[in-house]
Amino acid sequence: MRDTIDFGIDLGTTNSAIAMVEEDGAVAVIKNNDGWDITPSAVWIPKPGTVHVGRKARERVESDPDNATSEFKLEMGLADAGKDFVKGGLRLTPPQLSAEVLKSLRADAAHHAGSPPDAAVITVPAAFSLNQNKATLEAATLAGFSAACPLVQEPTAAAFAYGFHDADDRAYWMVFDFGGGTFDAAVVSKRDGDLRVLNHAGDPYLGGKLIDWAVVERVLAPAAAEALGLTDFRRDNPAWRGNFAKLKGAAEDGKIQLSRRDAVELMVELTVGDGETETFEYTLRRGELDRIAEPFYARAVNLCRQALADGGLRPDDIDKLLLVGGVTLSPGLRERLADPRDGLGITLDTSLDPTTVVARGAAIFASTVRHPDPPSFQPAADEFGLELAYEPSVTTTTPTVAGRLHASSEVDFTGFGVVLSNPGGQPPFRSGRIAVNAAGAFMAEVDIDEHKVSHFRIELTDRAGVPRKVVPDSLTITHREVEFGGARLTHSLGIQLADRAFAPLLRKGATLPARAREVFRTAAALRRSDGEALVRIPVVQGERNRADRNRQVGMLEIRPVDLRIDLPAGTEVEVTFEVDASNLITVVADVPLIQTQFDAEINLDDVRAPKADDLVKTLGEVEGRVDTLRQSHAAQTPEVRDRLDQLSAEGTLTTAREQVRAAAVDTGAAATAEDRLREVQAQLDDIEEAADRPAMVQELRELLAEAADLAARAGQQADRQEHAELERRAEDAIASGSSARIRAEIDRVTGYLIDLQRRQPGWSVQVFYWLGEQQHRMQPAGEAARLVQEGREALAANDERALDAVNSRLVRLLPDGEQNKIIGLTLR
Repeated sequence: MRDTIDFGIDLGTTNSAIAMVEEDGAVAVIKNNDGWDITPSAVWIPKPGTVHVGRKARERVESDPDNATSEFKLEMGLADAGKDFVKGGLRLTPPQLSAEVLKSLRADAAHHAGSPPDAAVITVPAAFSLNQNKATLEAATLAGFSAACPLVQEPTAAAFAYGFHDADDRAYWMVFDFGGGTFDAAVVSKRDGDLRVLNHAGDPYLGGKLIDWAVVERVLAPAAAEALGLTDFRRDNPAWRGNFAKLKGAAEDGKIQLSRRDAVELMVELTVGDGETETFEYTLRRGELDRIAEPFYARAVNLCRQALADGGLRPDDIDKLLLVGGVTLSPGLRERLADPRDGLGITLDTSLDPTTVVARGAAIFASTVRHPDPPSFQPAADEFGLELAYEPSVTTTTPTVAGRLHASSEVDFTGFGVVLSNPGGQPPFRSGRIAVNAAGAFMAEVDIDEHKVSHFRIELTDRAGVPRKVVPDSLTITHREVEFGGARLTHSLGIQLADRAFAPLLRKGATLPARAREVFRTAAALRRSDGEALVRIPVVQGERNRADRNRQVGMLEIRPVDLRIDLPAGTEVEVTFEVDASNLITVVADVPLIQTQFDAEINLDDVRAPKADDLVKTLGEVEGRVDTLRQSHAAQTPEVRDRLDQLSAEGTLTTAREQVRAAAVDTGAAATAEDRLREVQAQLDDIEEAADRPAMVQELRELLAEAADLAARAGQQADRQEHAELERRAEDAIASGSSARIRAEIDRVTGYLIDLQRRQPGWSVQVFYWLGEQQHRMQPAGEAARLVQEGREALAANDERALDAVNSRLVRLLPDGEQNKIIGLTLR
């Protein structure tokens, strides 16, 4: 039984691979039955009970699309995704399809190592969301792995492979991982034996697949339609599904060949009607491919620049750009990356095979992870079990080993002793007799060889010096020059507030496992008598300030049936987030007032692909926003113009259009379209904010002027001093060019004005009459009517304090987003 997991799997969109760390510490990529290092991530089921995975299945994706499939990784985590195998008479979900690939890799490992591994480290894109990670773990279970399989991010695994391969002690690297379906950029620090991922940016739907489909839709399909007279020749037309599968395969093969050639002749047998076929020929040139791929390359480069900027770094600070993924074999991409103006200008490192480097790194990482489920041993009367505590992979040559003996019955271990020996060491090592305490515990320091795997024997003697049987009776420790500094959170996690703002509790980049707690307050009262009342707190992951521009991953719900008493508005809710090393999340809400906890409904099993009709509608809205911006006066300002140009350069909207068209026949395309449209909407939010910035500056200056006048007429010396500080902060915010800072200062000055207004005679009455005019907009209507009557009574009694209380409660009954209109009243 191995002490560590030792097996690493790169479960890729296009190809997958498995590697292992041998007993001598060497890393081996395990070949499949075809003698290949990589296994195509494809499944073919030609009849019931027969499943083919790999090369044979990949060859059938074009010729037999009813019974073969590939690239299902992009559909992981979508509950409604799946592939119907007509001849096989079954439907498999993406986790089940991925499980077939994992079974094939596991069988290859069994052939190589003598037995199938019961655990492996499996890589996932750093940009994967929670439901995609969960689906990957489900696939591992379905594949027969009986022990827990840790997940590690693909750029982290790649960094491990390069880190153990590279002799430099101190360096900054960037991992550029452009695979078949996803893209990840990670900034990595190697310092004094410590390897850390400092920052990350990525896109779970940016990969070679998009380039292949762009070649099909923009070049091959139009050319084929014209050459062969094909009508209504579109990807979303089911009648041409087989033809488009063949063109997609030809585009992929041509792209691969163009990594070594300037041009390639594509010949595809296409159906033209009534079962007849004709040969379509096209010469695809490298320059044409590069022009089509340019927007995708631009997006990848911009994500790299974002990762650098977020870490306060520049390309000049990075020593090497580590290339990972099949797309990085493209000469056009490599030329662009090396260019300091259009690319990154960082020295490219191509020393490791980009198609297997992730699997190699995963195996190295696996060799540092203790096996999660050590075999249970129930000792007989004359035997002893041993629980060991030590690090299986270390950077020191004098690690510590601890252990605790146990027996089938209670034993006083006083006088027992343990000897640890490594006869193969240079020089051989043998400890003295290590005394064991009465509870069976011991601890010792051992010597190991540098850059080698040290195999230790464990000898146990009783108080009479008689050797006794102990299980386990051996352990191994590997000396490495580098150790992993810990997994990082790839997306910020938090909740959506009532005003749709995103309140992150755990920030992107936090070292995992991580835990955070924050106190919030309910926006409305929750009464047990109101069966329809509900406090809903969306759980969100992403980086955008506006929560609905991020991805919702769960929901915290508090219902009246769960309560012992009514909860008034403003009740404290303590929200706790916990994330483990595999990016799996637990969320709990605690209401101290009633001493009750509520678990979040993090239902990752019901995430579904968007409907094609909804995507078409959203696309229309997005295109309308873009047109409006381009035609606006603000489009002439440099910042707005540059942002719109970047949107065009990355081809985000063009890709979104193509994926929306394909959404009806391709679940992966639907998920890609949704992600792209959400990204465009978020970018348009930023552009519109930049366009509005001059008006925001003017609003801030006008508010400051009004505040100065009011402070001079009705304020005190302290008010005038506060106004001077507000002016200073406002000028700093304007100089920064940050819309968020300017908006924050507008809110700050507005609050200052409200505070001054509150002190003026008649304030409460003025507010009450305005709220009375808004009564028809308040919900629940019955409570609004009761509060208005209560306010009239306070007004009649000249009770200003009671009237203030009524006003505060009435404001909370206004619709979401309308409550701040009370500010407008104060400024009239």
